[in-house]
Amino acid sequence: MTTLIIIEPHPLQQLGLQRILAEITTPACIIHVEDYSTLDKDTPGEKCDLALLSISSFNDIQRLAAATERVHSPKAILLLAESDEMPHRLHGLPASVAGYIPKHTCPATLQASVLLVLAGGRCFPLSSTAEASGQKDLLPRLKPSKWPATDGAPSARPDDRVVRIECELLGLTPRQYEVLVLLARGFRMKEVGRHLNISVATAKAHTETLYQRLDVHNRNAAVYEAFARGASLGWTTASPSAGERAR
Repeated sequence: MTTLIIIEPHPLQQLGLQRILAEITTPACIIHVEDYSTLDKDTPGEKCDLALLSISSFNDIQRLAAATERVHSPKAILLLAESDEMPHRLHGLPASVAGYIPKHTCPATLQASVLLVLAGGRCFPLSSTAEASGQKDLLPRLKPSKWPATDGAPSARPDDRVVRIECELLGLTPRQYEVLVLLARGFRMKEVGRHLNISVATAKAHTETLYQRLDVHNRNAAVYEAFARGASLGWTTASPSAGERAR
């Protein structure tokens, strides 16, 4: 039995998050929805495998994360915040914090991130703030490019070295990998074709082939499978080392 807890103060956003997560969970998974008032309890609440914690202000990030860990003892916490960049305040947060997702991220990326964290991985975006705070990147660097800015994911295309590594890792051609990167950012097939300067039919053909090579049947499963195999697709997703867990 897997238990997920969504901690979000706004009812409409609670409903939206619940529906998004319901698409990737099984009947054996329980999803609870709460607001911040539950974090003021003096007695422990229900324990969970993952707490999806919505952050309204970075000023409250440490207090809310600590309260979530105290009340629910989650195996992992996934932060959902307004900004694309992680603040320096992430240093000193509970060790259970395993990811950071902007609130405007596309549903496919959010779903893949949740599945990745549930599988024991980590999901943090590459950002200048993270670099300045001294966080260690466990995957090769991404460099800026003219790829389109997207909801919830970096706009940079991985450099050629990263593309070669991850193509070999996933068993994809460079073009199939580029299609997968854009799919992970929530682009529709028409947009994928336009950004890669290929026809929609060709984009669909590449998509079907990469699904076959990853042994999946849809976009969400493809993104999750890529993360599970250790690919970045523009995000750091490596599990923490023993030294990092100890901090």
